[in-house]
Amino acid sequence: MRRKQSKKLPEAAIPMLRYLQDNSPKTQREIMESLDLPTRTVRYSLRRLLERDLIIRIANLNDMRSVYYQINPQIVDLNQVIVQELSIIET
Repeated sequence: MRRKQSKKLPEAAIPMLRYLQDNSPKTQREIMESLDLPTRTVRYSLRRLLERDLIIRIANLNDMRSVYYQINPQIVDLNQVIVQELSIIET
């Protein structure tokens, strides 16, 4: 049974999407350090973005203990997705 997803993404997810749009692929640590966010915040936001299929994981062949994250290539217009998410956050 799949858990019910809430409509709203975490507040930190939008800056992460924008960062990954310009800087993909990145590891969780690289995202944390670049955006100056706590580990827990990044981990939670990544999980929610993965649930919504906005980002994907890629194996890090140099270090199998970590993975890279990047914007899902099936997303045609990420800016439109961000605008939609911002409208959900504001309501």
